[in-house]
Amino acid sequence: MNKKVGSSIAVIPARGGSRRIPGKNMIEFGSKPALAHSIGVVLESGVFDSVLVSTDDPLIAECARSEGARVIDRPAALSDDYTPIQPVIVHAVDTEPQAEIICLVLSTAILLAPERLRRAHEMLLSDHSLDFVIGVRRFESPPQRGLLLDEDGLVSMQSPEMFDKRSQDLPILFHDAGQFAFGRREAWVSGKPSFTSRTRAIELPRWEAVDIDDPEDLVFAKLLFKLQNRQ
Repeated sequence: MNKKVGSSIAVIPARGGSRRIPGKNMIEFGSKPALAHSIGVVLESGVFDSVLVSTDDPLIAECARSEGARVIDRPAALSDDYTPIQPVIVHAVDTEPQAEIICLVLSTAILLAPERLRRAHEMLLSDHSLDFVIGVRRFESPPQRGLLLDEDGLVSMQSPEMFDKRSQDLPILFHDAGQFAFGRREAWVSGKPSFTSRTRAIELPRWEAVDIDDPEDLVFAKLLFKLQNRQ
């Protein structure tokens, strides 16, 4: 039998500043801001006792409350471009002492299927040796055959020994999909890195895992959103 656990909460970091895409969290997809869609994904999963949005921005806070999330006021010390995610999560979960399972959900996870969160939650509950369950994507091309460009645009191989290797003979590699990370409270609080802890993964398809980091990502995400929502 599964050991009874405390509550499960989702934390969505959504600060106001964004240099590459100003106002990223509030950019509209259809009739709602990106953040509202992400909160909707979390709520639709049905596995969380509460949803926390950590922000330093009044407009984001207003949006979060209107969508049913609880707002955590993030201090300026945790709101700059260089703040890692772990102290932001710890700051938020300090307000939920009963929470044992914490899921980081990115504020732009608008295309994520709620069943991925349900599955990850089940995986963490069923295996008590796990620290984390994360969403991953496979590299579209083998990174072992990656190319470098010098200042003149001339090509060289990062790993020349891979020149004669066929792509199909290389192991498939994955990267963090930038959508969610479920973890146990002690793993988050102690600062365990999810990539080097006991972590299982759920592979996400391309159309669910667009990490919106630059304007090109945003264009791609909007196109996928329209296709999936028939808008």
